Amino acid sequence: MLKHTPTILAMSSEAVTIRVDPCELPADSFTESDIARIHLVSVIESAATALGQYAQTVGEDLAQAGDYARRAKRLDSLDSLDSVLRQAVIAERVRGTSWETIAEALRMEAPDAEARWGDAVEQWRRETRATSIYRENPGRAAASADRYITTGKPYQFSTATRRPLSVSLDAAAHLTGRNVAAADHAFAGTVCTHCPCDSPLPGRTVG
Repeated sequence: MLKHTPTILAMSSEAVTIRVDPCELPADSFTESDIARIHLVSVIESAATALGQYAQTVGEDLAQAGDYARRAKRLDSLDSLDSVLRQAVIAERVRGTSWETIAEALRMEAPDAEARWGDAVEQWRRETRATSIYRENPGRAAASADRYITTGKPYQFSTATRRPLSVSLDAAAHLTGRNVAAADHAFAGTVCTHCPCDSPLPGRTVG
């Protein structure tokens, strides 16, 4: 499978570091794929925050009798993990993943997957700037996602850039040289025969 990395273009003999500020990108330059990914990170952050607070309570022995079960039930009622899965499926569909592939990943049948999340996908697609904060101001949401990824410590490995999400947005392609078509094919696990090479060249870094 192809893997997309931020494009590095040679502009001169001196290295030029590109900085992507998502708040400066026009709202209408964000693709559906961009917005779906931003939304997914936000949902992950909400769920991780709730789980992290629960873990801290247990780890620091701050709980009283009944708190373990009470907090677990509260997490269940918040539908945190189901929300992550729902938005993950939406992001997959927006990026072109088939129901068959999604079903295989979730060990279920394609008709069952579509029956469970199909309406949610269509509802998400119908959202507008008036009904979705992610469509109204995607740049601000992307900046928030970047802060979480780089400072919230959601995983153990380190990020290569200050804005790991923003530099891989389609909306920033004019700044980073991102080959959107090649990235989409890489995500789908297919080869884009007519796409130019999207490998980095020396001289420019993206941050």
